[in-house]
Amino acid sequence: MEVSDLATSAGINIGLAILFLVLYSVFRKLPGNRGVYNTREMLRESQCKEGKKQEEKQPFALENLVPSAGWVKQAWDLSDDDILQSAGLDALSFLRLFVFGMRLFSICTLVGCGILAPLNFNDTYLKDHPSEKNGSLDKLTILNISQGSSRLWFHLAVLYFISITAYTLLYMEYKNITIKRLAYLMAALPQPDQFSVLVRSIPKPGNEDESYSKEVEDFFQRFHPLHYLSHQMVFPASKLQSFLKEFNKLKDKVVSLKAKSPEERRPCRVGFLGLYGPLVDPIEFYTSKLEDLNLKIRKEQSAIFNRKKELPTAFVSFKTRWEAVVTAQTQQSQNPMLWVTEWAPEPRDVDWGNLEIPYEHHFFRGIVAAIGAGLITIFYIPLTTLVLALANLDSLYKFLPHVLLEILLKIPGVKQVIQGYLPALVLAGILYGLPPVFLFLSKLAGYVSISHQERVAAGKFFHLLAGNVFLVGVLGGSLISVINKFSSEPREIPRYLAESMPSKADFFITYILTTGWAGFPLEILQSGVLAFNFMKRMYVDIHRPLLTEVYSLPYYRQLPHVLLFVMVGLTYSIITPLLLPFLLVYFILGYIVFRNQILHVYEPAYETGGQFWPHVHNRIIFCLVFLQVCFIGVFSVKGLGKGSLLVIPLPILTLLFNAHCRQLFYPNFKQFNVETTVKKDQDDEHNGLRVDLWASIRNAYLHPTLQPVELDIHENSNNMESLLPSSSKRASKV
Repeated sequence: MEVSDLATSAGINIGLAILFLVLYSVFRKLPGNRGVYNTREMLRESQCKEGKKQEEKQPFALENLVPSAGWVKQAWDLSDDDILQSAGLDALSFLRLFVFGMRLFSICTLVGCGILAPLNFNDTYLKDHPSEKNGSLDKLTILNISQGSSRLWFHLAVLYFISITAYTLLYMEYKNITIKRLAYLMAALPQPDQFSVLVRSIPKPGNEDESYSKEVEDFFQRFHPLHYLSHQMVFPASKLQSFLKEFNKLKDKVVSLKAKSPEERRPCRVGFLGLYGPLVDPIEFYTSKLEDLNLKIRKEQSAIFNRKKELPTAFVSFKTRWEAVVTAQTQQSQNPMLWVTEWAPEPRDVDWGNLEIPYEHHFFRGIVAAIGAGLITIFYIPLTTLVLALANLDSLYKFLPHVLLEILLKIPGVKQVIQGYLPALVLAGILYGLPPVFLFLSKLAGYVSISHQERVAAGKFFHLLAGNVFLVGVLGGSLISVINKFSSEPREIPRYLAESMPSKADFFITYILTTGWAGFPLEILQSGVLAFNFMKRMYVDIHRPLLTEVYSLPYYRQLPHVLLFVMVGLTYSIITPLLLPFLLVYFILGYIVFRNQILHVYEPAYETGGQFWPHVHNRIIFCLVFLQVCFIGVFSVKGLGKGSLLVIPLPILTLLFNAHCRQLFYPNFKQFNVETTVKKDQDDEHNGLRVDLWASIRNAYLHPTLQPVELDIHENSNNMESLLPSSSKRASKV
C-alpha cells in the first residue's frame, strides 16, 4: 500500500468522523431527540409518578443548530466514582480497558516512534535489496534493518520493556478492579441475589401426588433447617409469554391513541385486518381486545398453578447471605448430577427460557454451540481472504475482468479508494452481523444468565477476530494453504508470521481508521435509533420527545473489537511503530465516546460486579504471548539467532505472571468470601432489617409471566417493563 492509499483512507474516515460529530453536537440539543441522546434521563423522569417533563413541548432555539463540543468536556471530567454510582462496576471495568490501552500505547508510541522508527529509517536494507516488493512506508519498519544488524538488540530491549510495562499496567488494573469489586460487594444494598441460589436437576418425586416444590422444601428444611427461607419454582410459560407480549403491544397502542385528540383518531373496522365490519372508536375496540386478552392471561396463570406444571429447577432463598454462600459453593448431594447449585443471577439478569432446559442437556448443547462457532469461523475465512485481496490490485485481477478493472482504475482516486478504504469498510460490514449470531449460540448452549451469555459470546467473537481478521489476514491465502503451513512444519509458524506481518500493517491502520476513527462517531450519532425514533414521533407529535427503546451497552459486540486492537497494537508496536499513533487516537476517542454513552444513553441491563474483567485479562495475556512467540521468528528471519533464544523466557514469564494474578485476584471474581457476607449479615441484624428483607426476597424470583398484570391505562402512563433493556433488546453500533 502506498502513502496515497493510506492518505485517502485517512481523509475519508477523518471527514466522516467530523461530519458525524458535528451532526451529533447539533442533534443532541434538539428537544425532540432527547429520547435518543438522553435516554437515561428520560427514563428516570418517566419512572417518577409526578414527573411529566418529557410530555411538555420545549421551545426551539436557533443556538441549538450551532455545533459545540461541551459534551466532550462533560464526558472527560467524570470521575470513576461518578461512573460507578451511575452505571455500575461493569461499565467502569469496560472503560478501564480503554484506560489500559491509552496508557500502554502512549508509552509504546513514545518508544516506538521516538527510538525504533528513526533506527529503522536510518538503515539501508531495503535500499540494498531494491528487487523486493515493498511499500513506501516500509523504511520505518523492522524490514529496513539489515540482516544480523546490532540494531536488532534495541528491538529486543524494547520487547522486554513493552512486556514488563504491560505486566505492570495489567497488574494495576486487575488490582484496582478487584479492590473496587470488594468495596462494591461490601457497600451494595441488600438484593435478592445475595440471599438466593439456583437449584437445578431436582430429583423426581417418588410419589406421583407430590410435587417438585415439596421435594425442594423437604430437602432444604432437612439439610439447611436454620436458614432456609423460601423458594420459587420455575414453570414452562412460553404460551403465557406470547400472551403477555401481545398484551403489552395492545396496551402501548391504547396509550398512544389516548395521547391523540378525538379528531386525529380515525374509526376502524372490526373485521379481518380492518377490511370489513362496522366502524367503531379505536380506543374502545383495542380496550375490548385488551380485556379479553387479560382474561386469557389470568386463566393461563391459574392453569399453571392448578396443574402444578413445575420444572426440576427452583430459586431457593435463605435468611442470611452466609448460608447462600455455603449452599452455592458446595456439593449438596452424593450424586453430583442432582441438587446442582450455583449463585442466582439478578432477577433482571435471568434468561427464563433457558431455565426450561434440562440440566443434563447443557453439556451436549455446549458441544453443538462450539461446533457452530467453529463452522462460522471456518466459513468466514474465505470471505476474509477475499476482502483482503481488495488491498492488492494483483489479486483483484483473479476476481474481476481485466477490462472492467482497467476502466475503473483510469478514474482519478478510484485506485486509492479500492486499496486504501474499501477493504476495511467491507470487512467491517461482513463482521457486523456476527455478534448476535454468537450471542444466539451462547443462548443455545443453555447459560441461564444474560451476562454469562454475553461473556461467552464475546469470547467466541474474539476468537474469530483473532483467527480470521488477524491471523488469516497476516498469512493470506486460502484456508487450505493456512492449514498446510501450520500442519506441515509447526516449528516454522513463528517464521511464517515474521515474514508476513510487516506487509499487512497498512491494512490494519486503515481498519483502525474505519472502525475506530469513523466508527466511534457513528456509535455516538446513533443514526439507526435516531431514524426509528423520528418515524415514531411522526405518528404522535414531531415536536415532542419520545422514549421508544432503552438499550444496554453491548459488551459482547464492543469488547472483542477493543481486544483485537490491543492484539494488533502489541504485535506491531515493534515491527511497525507508525501504527501506534493511529491506535492511540482510537483508544482516546473510544474512551470519550463510551463515557458519554454510558452517562446518557445505555441503561445497565444487569450488574455482575466486573466479572468479565478476568476474561479481558486472559485475552490480553494471550496477546502478549502471541507477540513474544512472533518475535522468536522475527529475530530468526533477521539473522539474530541469539536474540531468538533470549526471547524464549518471555512467554514463560508471561504465563507465570498470569498464574500469579489468577491466584491473587481471580478467586474474588469466582466466589464470594465468608468475611464480607457475615459482616453484612451482622449489619442487617444490628439495623433491624432482617424481617423486611425476608418479605422482599420471597417473591423476587417469581416468574415474570406469573406476576399480576395491570389493566389500568392512563394517558400519561408508560409501559416501563417493555422499555427496559432485556435479553431480546441488545444495543448495537449503528
